[in-house]
Amino acid sequence: MFKLKYILALFFCCLVVKGYAQHEEEEEAAETNQPEFIFEASPLKKEAIYKSGDKIGYDIKVVNTYDVVQEGTLSFLVTTMKNQQVSQNSMKVNIGKKSTAKFSIKVPNNNTAGFYKIQIMLNVTEYDDTLRKVFGINTNELKSNTPAPPDFNDFWANARAELQNIKPNFKMTEQPDLEQNGISVYLIETKSLNNLTVRGWLTLPKKRKPNKKLPVWLVLPGYGGTGVKPIFGSDDLAVLAFNVRGQGNSRDVVHPTREGYLTTDIENKNRYILRGAIMDCIRSVDFICSRPELDSTNIICSGGSMGGYFSIVTCSLDSRIKLCSANNPVFCDYRALEGSADWPMSSFARYSKERFVPLKKIFDNLDYYDLKNFAVNLRTRALLAVSLLDNLAPPTNEFVMLNSIKQAEYKLFVYPDLAHEVPPPLFAYLSNWMMDEFGIF
Repeated sequence: MFKLKYILALFFCCLVVKGYAQHEEEEEAAETNQPEFIFEASPLKKEAIYKSGDKIGYDIKVVNTYDVVQEGTLSFLVTTMKNQQVSQNSMKVNIGKKSTAKFSIKVPNNNTAGFYKIQIMLNVTEYDDTLRKVFGINTNELKSNTPAPPDFNDFWANARAELQNIKPNFKMTEQPDLEQNGISVYLIETKSLNNLTVRGWLTLPKKRKPNKKLPVWLVLPGYGGTGVKPIFGSDDLAVLAFNVRGQGNSRDVVHPTREGYLTTDIENKNRYILRGAIMDCIRSVDFICSRPELDSTNIICSGGSMGGYFSIVTCSLDSRIKLCSANNPVFCDYRALEGSADWPMSSFARYSKERFVPLKKIFDNLDYYDLKNFAVNLRTRALLAVSLLDNLAPPTNEFVMLNSIKQAEYKLFVYPDLAHEVPPPLFAYLSNWMMDEFGIF
């Protein structure tokens, strides 16, 4: 049990939280350089999510290491996520020589559902800095302004029917050179939508009991093309790291640029790259269910960023999956992103301008791929995570998607001080949850 927990936590940390690791390294470097000031702000509620009538504010800690009294102001500015000013205030502060001072700021609660940006500014004798945070109010009330297309469910039922008409021709080839610590690696190949071959990596313990069926951890790739590589679990777990078309070892035929992946065939909802990629995910579940050594009743599907998107989508379309895990899933409430300079909207806007394709046409097709529209059908128990400083998966869009989940039980982790990342302790929680559900002790 300890070995599995250690391996899973270690892998997750390496796979998904590079940004967090970088953040930690920056903090260590700052400590090494002995910063002259410490300026910190903590929300009154741990997750920075408030309801009507709640007191909103931050506890401020300032450590002055100078042998000089620091005088000046502590101020804040609150805006909407689109930078419209909501409130502001300031106070005079006096921080003694080589001392620690604590302050509190109170933010008016306008009771209006949404997320808000707050800049907390310290301007004193020999130090100026700004902390940028995000908090939410009545987030359970956030809804999308655009419904799913009326034929949304039929569209995806037709895609699955098309997939079923393609013989999978599953192929499993052992890779002896990749074996590690008694864990065998197999190259998995299968035919998917458009008769395209997609691939993944299955790892299995060599010394497993005869006729024993292993629970399966299905890992789906994030954005970027590098995909996922073999993942080494334990004697009690099979791991399928699966690459959809255009990712990892499934890039031989479909291989757009990093920028172009998201816009490949976007003008036709029936040929759009994500249609095939989503069906690739379904085919990976087909593979699991075809293998006698794999327990098709105990499958967890997981991923972060685009992998989180694929995880929720797959679980929404396929009832064979027992557990779902998704961190900072992207592609939620596409239309609400219009005007944003961040990815993915930047890719759509650039494509629209360069190809003279109206954004409306792009959005009309993207409605069939919007995560909020899939989440309505999610029934799988899930572990979900959202980071409030994430500009790639903005919290407003994330909560619109979360609020559309009506049929599934899920546990949500909110990280107010992180961007497109999650902390290592989340993966320890996930591994414990997985082990409990799969009966791995």
